[in-house]
Amino acid sequence: MGAVQQILLGTALLTFSALVHVGAIAFSIPYFSKFAELFPAARWPRIRVVALLALSVFILVLAHTVQVWTWAIAFLWATDLPDLVTSFYFATVTYTTLGYGDIVLGPDARIAATFCAITGLLTFGISTAFLIGILTRVLPDVFGDQGNS
Repeated sequence: MGAVQQILLGTALLTFSALVHVGAIAFSIPYFSKFAELFPAARWPRIRVVALLALSVFILVLAHTVQVWTWAIAFLWATDLPDLVTSFYFATVTYTTLGYGDIVLGPDARIAATFCAITGLLTFGISTAFLIGILTRVLPDVFGDQGNS
């Protein structure tokens, strides 16, 4: 696969991954209040916090997992990686920007791998913002403006 095709593949997968991630968060938001009703704050305040944070983390892990598997399948298809296990390993290491360097792609395929790393950076940033938003909602006394009290 040539450089232009790698750029187009990387752009398409970055766009797809961003939509998956933002979509997972956006579609889950209406269900948080319904889920919170299962654990009344007056009766189970700590269980409610744990449950809402667990739901948040589950949604994010699911979104990241879909993205890593998508990249793994794309790398298997578009590169010389020998099998799905190696492709999944490479996608995970690249997506998380860990970058061990034990598997190196050819010059043209490196372009798509760069898009994979950008995807990970972007979506981990979105995940962090989402978790901070959830924390400020479920623990307002901890994160509220206490200087003006």
